[in-house]
Amino acid sequence: MPLARWTLRVAPLLVFVAAFVSPLPGRSAAPVAQPTPSKAPPPTEVEVRCVDDSVIKLKIVDSQLELVTRYGTLLVPVADIRRIEFATRTPPDVAERVTNLISNLNHPDFEVRERMMVELRGFRERAYFPLLKAIKHEDSEISRRAEETVRYLQQKLPPGQLEPRECDVIHTEDSKITGRLSAVTVRVQTFQFGEQSLRLADVRTLRSAAGASAEDLASAPVAPTNLSTYQNQFGKELAFVVTGPQPGSQGAGVWGTDVYSLDSNIGAAAVHAGVVTPGQSAAVRVRIVASPPQYVGSNRNGVGSSPYGTYPAGGFEFIRK
Repeated sequence: MPLARWTLRVAPLLVFVAAFVSPLPGRSAAPVAQPTPSKAPPPTEVEVRCVDDSVIKLKIVDSQLELVTRYGTLLVPVADIRRIEFATRTPPDVAERVTNLISNLNHPDFEVRERMMVELRGFRERAYFPLLKAIKHEDSEISRRAEETVRYLQQKLPPGQLEPRECDVIHTEDSKITGRLSAVTVRVQTFQFGEQSLRLADVRTLRSAAGASAEDLASAPVAPTNLSTYQNQFGKELAFVVTGPQPGSQGAGVWGTDVYSLDSNIGAAAVHAGVVTPGQSAAVRVRIVASPPQYVGSNRNGVGSSPYGTYPAGGFEFIRK
């Protein structure tokens, strides 16, 4: 059919259809429904313990973490996480620095050799495994000083920190998942400095502000009288069921405030710290810490604690929810 004749026949039909689909005068076309954007969950409050044993309270801005497991990749909601035990991660710059320090343990200058050892001690477990290899170094001075530094770290660090951790372990309320977090950093919000990036290589553990998981506290043993058996196990965290002694109880000596010496009565210290009341039994979590220069005495909750000088074996503090 010629184009001109086809146009004459079809054009009126198009006008007729357009009259029905066009909006009526004075009325606008129905708006197209737009999808409602999902609301981002609020940041999750956590407490992180860094590799230098410092503790920071902050909020994780990221809503989920990607965990690569042998069965596939999981996206774990941060809000569901109760605890993370991080794998050992050594940043390349730290590994390079440790290597350089070890290679200078035979420096001609005695003071330089001494400074190298002091700095290696500061790298703690990050320097431990390279130092173990350096013990077998063909240079006798490097070997001797490496062995001396290894012995120092073995005395200062709890055994758990001197074992390589290959995997990240995530604990939720009802599960324990092992794998490797793919992120190098996570976005966090701090009170002092606003939003920052937290390097996972700098963190040893993370605990949700929700506190210890139910299974941890349900299986907590009855606390010993004191924690003297945990000498020098700095950073170790323990859960116990403690009972607050009645006022005037014999053998309930306490030394310190907030941080207590390891030979303090743990039940009396718990009352002093306000985590239990006299006669009350409850599951609590404690952390072994280095001794402060001076234990300060005070009177709290009907319990008097005494002052004391430094206690080389260490002290303990209560981890509050």
